Amino acid sequence: MTADNHFCDLTGHASSQLQTSVFYEIKDMARGETVTFLFAEDPAIILHSLNLQLRNNLRWEVSEEPGQHWRAVIHRAEDVPPVDVLDMLKRDHKRLDAMFSQVIHLTDNGQLEMAHGLMRAFTEGLRKHLRVEHDLLARAIRTPPNSQGFDPSAAMVQEHNEILNQSVMIEAGFEETDASSASVGPLLAILAGYLSKHEQREEATLFPVWTGALNKAPEQARMDLFNKVMEILQD
Repeated sequence: MTADNHFCDLTGHASSQLQTSVFYEIKDMARGETVTFLFAEDPAIILHSLNLQLRNNLRWEVSEEPGQHWRAVIHRAEDVPPVDVLDMLKRDHKRLDAMFSQVIHLTDNGQLEMAHGLMRAFTEGLRKHLRVEHDLLARAIRTPPNSQGFDPSAAMVQEHNEILNQSVMIEAGFEETDASSASVGPLLAILAGYLSKHEQREEATLFPVWTGALNKAPEQARMDLFNKVMEILQD
């Protein structure tokens, strides 16, 4: 194996230890690296469970080997192209989260001018992300209210408006003549907590509905939507 492609034979490990063993092998995997595992049983359930634990940051290919062994090659998600629209949106969530975390870091360190510039870029990226979710997905895929009257799409739009309003407010906070880490920091902390909870709810409630609907759509329609979303997010 090359320096950026590691190999680990887990055929002798007990089933109860496999997920933990894989986790410790890949937890520090850098961009561009892969880890190849050999299993004595189909690792599909283990890999899906581990991917949930790691917030969908893994991609892999599994092949059956002679002698009832399975070979799994695991990559970081960033190292392979997105597979569908929802994959792109999850990646964009992570990209926006990383930008916002950097805004907080810069603000905490008193680098307000740099933080302000990055906050503007975050808000612009947020607008593009919301355009995809509102104009392309929510309008095309209806989510009727449940028995308690809860409509996940309506809740999503309401939360998005709140996130965007808070983002614009933070931008304005940076523009105040007496702006400081002490004045902007609390606003960033409030939005950070709101943003994290929103993304978790959205990926748990709406994304499965959207995935199911898109899987039923004609292949050409899925491809057209994929290209449109990529054009918007990468503009």
